[in-house]
Amino acid sequence: MLEPKELRKHPIFKKLCSEAAKAAAKYDMLHEGDRVLVGISGGEDSLTLMHVLDHLRLRAPFKFTLCAVTVDMDFASFKVELLRDYCLAQGWDWRCVTLAGQELLKSKQAEERPCALCSRLRRGQIHAMADQLGCNVIALGQQLDDLCASLLMALFRGGGLKTMGPNVPADGSTKRLIRPLCTIRKALIHELALLMEYPSIRSCPYEEKLKEDGDRAYLENLLAQLDAHFGDVKGAMLTSMSDVRLAHLLDTRYLSGTETDAGKL
Repeated sequence: MLEPKELRKHPIFKKLCSEAAKAAAKYDMLHEGDRVLVGISGGEDSLTLMHVLDHLRLRAPFKFTLCAVTVDMDFASFKVELLRDYCLAQGWDWRCVTLAGQELLKSKQAEERPCALCSRLRRGQIHAMADQLGCNVIALGQQLDDLCASLLMALFRGGGLKTMGPNVPADGSTKRLIRPLCTIRKALIHELALLMEYPSIRSCPYEEKLKEDGDRAYLENLLAQLDAHFGDVKGAMLTSMSDVRLAHLLDTRYLSGTETDAGKL
């Protein structure tokens, strides 16, 4: 496991921090006086996000504060004590809220397809904790692979051309959801996770089943196949998601007919 001084100097961590800082600046994620709630599930994405933001906090030309929050869904497989000990050992301001998630999924007969309800329950608790702690920003750990899979999910399910935005207003614009890892590939985060030797925390008891027949796992495998054919398909998708040409789609709200690229964002 990398010690704090080693971590700050390691090229992988430096690259992660550089990319996250660029994304934060480009998408106007952080401001003076922000109080940021960081969602910590115990997975490598969220733990890496907290390490990166804690590093940026010390070096930013303005002040913002961080609070790590975990929603414990009371799954028997979730080792919340390991996560607690890790977060406190880093000196992080860590809080935990517990919800009877397993019972709720069972009562709603959602155990076969748990993700939508589980996500909604977690989101509700995160927003409630943000209100309680006076946080105006919620930082989430989704990375580029997640954004690409979400874009395809929405496309194939008829949900519109959309993905997880890097800086999204929430609760009547009283809060913002930010995703500082949005331009970073999962593989780079995994490299750091191996070096950091994060504690093994299984937060989802449905993980194996979802890997077998879940939509997101299917799309992740599809992206790997596309990458083998096209090369750097996620990088190409990032470029395309950053170059939206509304007049070249079929939404009648953006019909123009005057300029070739009318409606380009």
